[in-house]
Amino acid sequence: MATVSEIRDPARPLQVALPNRSLAQRVYLLGTWLMLVLIIVQFAAAGAGVFSVLRGNSAGASILLYHRGVGPILIFVLTIVMVVTSFAGHFPWRMTGMAASFFPLLVLQSLLIIPYSYPNDIPALAGMPWLSSLHVLNALFIFWLAFQWPLWTRRDFATLTGIPRP
Repeated sequence: MATVSEIRDPARPLQVALPNRSLAQRVYLLGTWLMLVLIIVQFAAAGAGVFSVLRGNSAGASILLYHRGVGPILIFVLTIVMVVTSFAGHFPWRMTGMAASFFPLLVLQSLLIIPYSYPNDIPALAGMPWLSSLHVLNALFIFWLAFQWPLWTRRDFATLTGIPRP
């Protein structure tokens, strides 16, 4: 039979929830590293595709199909997994927001390439192909965010568990 002090002890519920939270933390941290890998692969695919097109190699240019189709879908799915994991792990809002931030950045990334890819569809944008250069700047911001995310996550998890930061 549990005593009143055991029931009211705030450390007791934390110990019960620790295995669940630990799994959520591991999934979340692994997801941050996986996002970084996906972003690096996106950069490599874009570079390989662009340089293949510049050299007239149509076989090498097919990597742009991955860059335009498969890569964004994988990033979107991982974003959803990370948001669900952060809710399941009861993480702070900044961690949930960080996970969710990749979705609007992905949408913006798709919108920024429109003036270059479809100049005749929107006449107002036909004279502004330079606007698509922001696609690269947004990609650099996404890369920086993905690069910092695992570091921030480790710091936040250390703060949550009370372990002093190195």
